[in-house]
Amino acid sequence: MAALLILTILLPLAGGVALLAGQKALDRNTARKLALGTVLATLFVGLPLHLAFDPSISGPQFAFGKAGAWGLPWIGSPDIRLSFGLDGLSLGLFSLTNVLMISAVCASWESIKERAPLHYALLLLLHSGLLGLFAALDVVLFYIFFEFTLIPLFFLVGIYGGPDRRKASVTLFVYTIVGGMLTLMGVLLLVALHAQHGPGQKLTFSIPELTEGLRAMKWDPWLSESIWGWQTLIFLLLFAGFAIKVPLFPFHSWLPLAHVEAPTAGSILLAGVLLKVGGYGLIRFNLGMTPIGAKVLFPLLATLAVAGAIYGALAALAQKDIKRLVAYSSVSHMGIICLGLFAMNSTGISGAAIQMINHGLTTGALFACVGVVYERYHTRDMSALGGLWNRMPKLAFFLIIASLGSVALPGLNGFIGEFPILVGMYKTSPVAGSLAATSMVLGAFYTFWMIQRVIFGPLREPGHGHGTHLESGHSEHHHDHAADHSEHHGDDHHHDHKPVRIDPLAWYEILGLTPLIVFIVLIGIRPGYFTRPLNEPIEKMAGGFTGAKVATQSAKSTEILLGSASASE
Repeated sequence: MAALLILTILLPLAGGVALLAGQKALDRNTARKLALGTVLATLFVGLPLHLAFDPSISGPQFAFGKAGAWGLPWIGSPDIRLSFGLDGLSLGLFSLTNVLMISAVCASWESIKERAPLHYALLLLLHSGLLGLFAALDVVLFYIFFEFTLIPLFFLVGIYGGPDRRKASVTLFVYTIVGGMLTLMGVLLLVALHAQHGPGQKLTFSIPELTEGLRAMKWDPWLSESIWGWQTLIFLLLFAGFAIKVPLFPFHSWLPLAHVEAPTAGSILLAGVLLKVGGYGLIRFNLGMTPIGAKVLFPLLATLAVAGAIYGALAALAQKDIKRLVAYSSVSHMGIICLGLFAMNSTGISGAAIQMINHGLTTGALFACVGVVYERYHTRDMSALGGLWNRMPKLAFFLIIASLGSVALPGLNGFIGEFPILVGMYKTSPVAGSLAATSMVLGAFYTFWMIQRVIFGPLREPGHGHGTHLESGHSEHHHDHAADHSEHHGDDHHHDHKPVRIDPLAWYEILGLTPLIVFIVLIGIRPGYFTRPLNEPIEKMAGGFTGAKVATQSAKSTEILLGSASASE
């Protein structure tokens, strides 16, 4: 199985390199078929890893070597190793990446016409980088993948984005690099302190060893709960990079710009997976290695999370552009997820961990649906759209299910994450929990308002200048004038024009959306299978928050809250 894990990471890398090498010789059709074949092969090669995973084991699985010597030697001195494995925290995000990559390739099928081989090569390189990041068991390896994922994303936005694509890509790059450097400082401090004061005073870069060793470290300054303590300082350094990735308020300003300017595939991956890199880092490093810092800084962390949740919801309410609405909803939802993490009990952390996967599915589906609308109408202005159920009932179905999952309707995936988050935060801070619930109510309001405007009501379609058929297939945002053109359609008359013939959903659009909708429903009705791998590592992590009553909660109580009566299946 260890070899299968390595193969899963290398497959998209090989596909990306092949597309890069042959981009001048390959046409668009060949490039997109090769990309789709690669991501489908990666999904099926990685599927046995999910099926063979043992949720009763809290440590890494499918890894070469054993505890104390994970992976293969890479750099002899210091002992930095090529070390990969999956545990309950990374398994879901690893699989989510494989699923969303199919949606990203399908979303690019007709929208990307120029320099298509390069576009698909960047997608596959990003795919490999994300898989490597979630599977990395060495902090140096993790950091390399952490920064590497920025490179293909930078070019995806900068080359294939909208009129402000250069500004968006540079802003994204600067924010991430600055935060990443601070995070690297925090990681190196953890390694140095473990080498000086940890058990056996061993210099190690192994994430499992560092986590265990730092928990067991008895050095008094390390255990200090002072605002100036070592854990507090390192927590803030780690937090800087991960909070920008999430992004947590007030580090969010790069996200709406990046989303609006990115091509649909970029938005799907940015919201669906790349934001989760920040959440994963907070769980793995901040909560796992510096729990006292999290306790000391709880008032600040809870305030930022609540502010982000409410601000994102209010900003979404003010949007007329569907893509901007979904982008600001991501700020709100990620604030709620961070609130669950900062609850510092197994209930809240479990809810946040599964909600990261849920948000990736629902938001990925929403961005894919927005891309379908834009391909046909060349506008995202809600005032120019309406009654699309009559034109595209399949799209309406996908959009409604994704929206209902996003607002945490019982029976769909969002409820399985947001309910435990609220319960966990109520145990830690009833005030913060109540404010988070307010943001959820606002979220339901702007989501249903969007559905009512775009899907239901009388048919409204923007004016056009292309005869009786709106051509799809222009390179999405590739030319500035195309994006500018879309901004002015909202003021056109809707009923005075000749009727428009709109193409139904194509096979590739259905292929990209169907897996997301299936998992949105499956997680809602059979949550136990998806939440069970989280129980062992999160219960163990919650024990690090010494003095907290919730630290002794068992996995059983978490399963009950998550509705996983199916655990007995």
